[in-house]
Amino acid sequence: MNLGPTAAYGKLHQPSEHDLDTASFRELHQLSNSEVAAAYSWSDLPNAYGFGLDHLDLEDDIELPDELQERIDSGDLFFWDADDALDFQGQLQAYGAITGRRKLPWRYRWPDAVRDDVLARLLALNAERYAVEVAQGLHGSGRRSGGTSGSGGTSHRRGRPPRNPQPDPGQTAQIGLAL
Repeated sequence: MNLGPTAAYGKLHQPSEHDLDTASFRELHQLSNSEVAAAYSWSDLPNAYGFGLDHLDLEDDIELPDELQERIDSGDLFFWDADDALDFQGQLQAYGAITGRRKLPWRYRWPDAVRDDVLARLLALNAERYAVEVAQGLHGSGRRSGGTSGSGGTSHRRGRPPRNPQPDPGQTAQIGLAL
């Protein structure tokens, strides 16, 4: 495409872009997601994409037809087809809900249900792997395995300030800080 990554992904996400290079890039995007899903053994994951808006900032005090307003209020801002996404955008422009040359923040992506499913699977996998690490003793008491340093043989926690001791009962605590 002779574009840098930012410009290439900008074209990928815009439903108005439908040249051959962008279409090929979308196919590669889908293929790479499919390969990653296969690596996780998630063959049941749908490989369907469309154009979605994660948020929609509209001009204030605009009256929209009920059907359009209901779609916005319901959060149904995903379109399987680029032409449907562009039609929605055109309706918003026609009613003055979006003005100027400002582009809507489209994303070429999975529908919300698939995206949420992938996130849930990744979170579950992370929890499983963490549990394995805890069972292996890699987490827990706050001590790191390995050598000690310093003359007293105490271990140091890199990149973290030392833990604050608990205040004596005679001290005053304010806003979570021991005084």
